[in-house]
Amino acid sequence: MDSKRLAGIAVLILALIVGCSGTYGNIRKQTGTEDKVTIAELRDNWDDYDIYYGRRSNRYADAIMFDPKDNSTKLSGDSWIKIEDQETLDKILKDVLVVYNYARVYLIEGADNQVFGYMYYPGYFLVAVKIVDERTLYVSSLPKYKSVR
Repeated sequence: MDSKRLAGIAVLILALIVGCSGTYGNIRKQTGTEDKVTIAELRDNWDDYDIYYGRRSNRYADAIMFDPKDNSTKLSGDSWIKIEDQETLDKILKDVLVVYNYARVYLIEGADNQVFGYMYYPGYFLVAVKIVDERTLYVSSLPKYKSVR
């Protein structure tokens, strides 16, 4: 079994364990039974969202978080950097695509599968989501790269 598959299984098991707790939200893959949101739709409607990006190192962006403006919910986090314009969004999207050509749009959910927003990232590293209150989720920093030394 290759290391990516093993890491994915470990993350899934951890997410299931954490997901069973009432104080944590969830980041999950979109299923085929729901209307899927695409990165093209998110990019084209960028001004409908508060958009943030996260990095695992100082080199490039690894994830983009979209928080809809038209709902009563809020995504927060300490290390997320706000994107203010479409030009910056396009640059960050390119960064993520170059490094992770398999990145997808995931749902960020709170209690009872309520969708708070979206995350565009490769999906294999763990990003914890904590429920602050019924309208606010705290999205953790992206895990840092581990040295091979």
